[in-house]
Amino acid sequence: MAHSGQTFHNPCTGERITFRQTGEETGGTVVEFDHYLPPSAAPFFPEHVQLNQEERFEIVSGTTRYRLDGVDYQAQAGDSVIVPPGSFHINCWNEGPDDLHLRHSFRPGLGADVFFETMFALAQAGKTNAKGEPNLVQLAVIGSGIESKTYGASAPIAVQRVLFSVLATIGRWLGYRAQYAAME
Repeated sequence: MAHSGQTFHNPCTGERITFRQTGEETGGTVVEFDHYLPPSAAPFFPEHVQLNQEERFEIVSGTTRYRLDGVDYQAQAGDSVIVPPGSFHINCWNEGPDDLHLRHSFRPGLGADVFFETMFALAQAGKTNAKGEPNLVQLAVIGSGIESKTYGASAPIAVQRVLFSVLATIGRWLGYRAQYAAME
């Protein structure tokens, strides 16, 4: 389980995060970490929606691009991006020549710390593709283990609920776990 001050690195994406507050430390009210992204031409996460939590990015240094409800925006150091619950979005990505430093938070936390630690752990263990994405069965198991209601933008949410429930059951039967500890 992650704790304040702990840093994780994703070897596939080059991202690094250092936790400032975890869900356990805040009674679940917030998860917050410093998020460092290297220069890249593409976003690290596909378009998605959290139905029950706010996501916030405070740009500490660098310039970022992001998409909120179908519109692309740019933000720079000193700006804040607030993604309200129910808004489809693509998280901040770095198109600039320098590293991007964000203060990334979720309110309420709803397992965001577990999700990020697990994603980084799977990448460290070589259990993701080159973009740092686990297979769909593993993703379904991870999603079933946290309280965040997060869905992709590519299919109706009702279909995803049924599909991910079935895939999570199969994944658990195959030995997939919802949580993995990162090595750092």
